[in-house]
Amino acid sequence: MKESIDLIWKTIKNYYWLLIIPIVVFFYVESLQEERELNKLYKCTYAQVIHSSPVYKKYSKRSYHYDFFVEGRKYVGSSSAYISDDIKIGNFYQVKFASNNPRNNKIDFTTQYYQIISGFESDKIDTAYIDVSKYKVDSVDLKNRLNRVKALIEK
Repeated sequence: MKESIDLIWKTIKNYYWLLIIPIVVFFYVESLQEERELNKLYKCTYAQVIHSSPVYKKYSKRSYHYDFFVEGRKYVGSSSAYISDDIKIGNFYQVKFASNNPRNNKIDFTTQYYQIISGFESDKIDTAYIDVSKYKVDSVDLKNRLNRVKALIEK
């Protein structure tokens, strides 16, 4: 009995790499399937960055964790980005998720959005998201606005 166990153990030691190949192939095919599902059956919503953590041995990157709501249920996700992308906690970004499985999601850090909540007077509260770049004011426009305010104050 001991000899057969030793023979099995020796065989496993010599050919363990053959066991790893199907496992790697399985996870690779699974990730491709999730990517296809995300590209085929996707919907978009907006997610808020809730916290970040460092990426091991990647000093120029951080892992950003976010949450979003689909049909009243909260889902979470995480993605890494460079520190130079200037992603701050509390910012809103568009997230793409698979309509049949919102846990399969991917955030797009290229455009930041403002969240605008309205309808407090009525019973139905509405939320809208607007691209931050549409509300950025250049310095010339800001100077003109300040000059108009100063002129009104001086009168």
